[in-house]
Amino acid sequence: MAEETENAASLLARKDYARALPLLKRDLDKYPNNPRIRLQYADALAGSGEHSKAIEQYEATAKYYDGNGLTVQAIAVRKKADKARERHAGGTTAAAAAAAVAPQAGRTEPLFQQPSPVRSPLFEVLNDTELEALVHEMELESHEEGSVIISEGEPGTSMYVISSGEVKVFTRNTNKTGSVYLAKLGEGDFFGEVSVLTGKPRTATITASRPTELLRLDKEKLDNALAKHPGVRKVLDEFYRKRAEHTVEAMIESLKKRAG
Repeated sequence: MAEETENAASLLARKDYARALPLLKRDLDKYPNNPRIRLQYADALAGSGEHSKAIEQYEATAKYYDGNGLTVQAIAVRKKADKARERHAGGTTAAAAAAAVAPQAGRTEPLFQQPSPVRSPLFEVLNDTELEALVHEMELESHEEGSVIISEGEPGTSMYVISSGEVKVFTRNTNKTGSVYLAKLGEGDFFGEVSVLTGKPRTATITASRPTELLRLDKEKLDNALAKHPGVRKVLDEFYRKRAEHTVEAMIESLKKRAG
């Protein structure tokens, strides 16, 4: 099974959906409680244009993640389901765009379920209404292994939450001749919030160390949420203050002090 799943995953990565589908379907029939296989199967269905079947599989996967307290992953999967709905409705039209942020016909589960343990510290400090407002403004994006997500020195206009995969954090060394590896971040971790909250340029380069999916929140869309829920700014500022010593920026400052 492992070899077949690896082959199916490779086919899926190459967007060879026609060949990936039967392998993934066979694996899913054998291991129906494996959410990663179900999610890969849903991706292959969506890539093949079988959007209604993909939506069904996405929702089943999201429900599993909800039930296991994996809120970030559930949100990301439902973002995929929303895109499949747009395509199923005939493309990105004004009506489809509105449907993507409105309650969905046929959706029996909320965007996220409470109470359930939240596996991202960022989401823990928001109440249900505030979290819902932020979630609606987030976009799901994918990165291949080695892809540069943000670069040191660039303006920072987005923050990110890792829904699947892994990233590595680097900063320039003190004499600017090379890079220093700082940390590895995984599912539920987030980064980039300091630039969004303070307007400062990026202080690190972050790359995908394997195929990775991120929930991205742009500053402009964050401002939209803040206009409706001004309390979110206070929550984010307080959250940043409390975790300031654990941010990427704090790691960099500590590194510079040791080097100096």
